[in-house]
Amino acid sequence: MGSLLACYALTGDVMFREKAAQLGERMLPAFQTETGIPHSLINLHTGASKNYGWASSGCSILSEIGTMHLEFTYLSDITGNPVFKSKVENVRKVLKNLEKPKGLYPNYIHPKTGKWGQRELFFFLTT
Repeated sequence: MGSLLACYALTGDVMFREKAAQLGERMLPAFQTETGIPHSLINLHTGASKNYGWASSGCSILSEIGTMHLEFTYLSDITGNPVFKSKVENVRKVLKNLEKPKGLYPNYIHPKTGKWGQRELFFFLTT
């Protein structure tokens, strides 16, 4: 999605916008969870979605959700279709209302419960 949107932004070629919109439509079933938090994996042919088995007991990955927010907001802006932005704004509301351990967002969130999948926070420092 990001590549198609970037190509459209750089070239203005509507083919990239149309392909991004088609992909966005096929990604929408990933948001059909109890909380609206999307699954990480989606079969674009069937619409079936799930999360990685290794991701904290079937949780969604927060960094992927953040990327989707940027992409879906821009997709709504360039297509005039508000459904994409609406989906990610709902996720933002869910995240805003959650307690943030130590003021930070953990890495994983469960799409069924809307609760953090793990509470460990990791920091990496380099010199």
